[in-house]
Amino acid sequence: MIGFNDSAETGIGETSASVLWAGRSGRRYLMEREREAGVAMAPSRLYALEDNGVIGWAGTAEDLIGDHRAREKFRRLSAGGARMLSLAAPSDPLSVMTLVWDLEGSRRAMGRAA
Repeated sequence: MIGFNDSAETGIGETSASVLWAGRSGRRYLMEREREAGVAMAPSRLYALEDNGVIGWAGTAEDLIGDHRAREKFRRLSAGGARMLSLAAPSDPLSVMTLVWDLEGSRRAMGRAA
């Protein structure tokens, strides 16, 4: 599991500022919600835009600078009111690409029923 911290849950798979997300591979990621206004993207983080419970874009600040398609998708989703989530980015580029693939198109993790 990536990025899972000891934090008190307030709902199904969610903490006050975090959301438990299931990747396409089945891996789970604890992602932090970003403030809506004035987000400064850090180079050491991976970001995702969530719209209606599905991640429509995932990537880094560098992706937005160097890839016009990523920038266009990011702008379209942002304009549509998508919420921004983030987590620490892996250090090597292949791991970043794998994480982006795992997150894009994925849905939020559902809690387990007892």
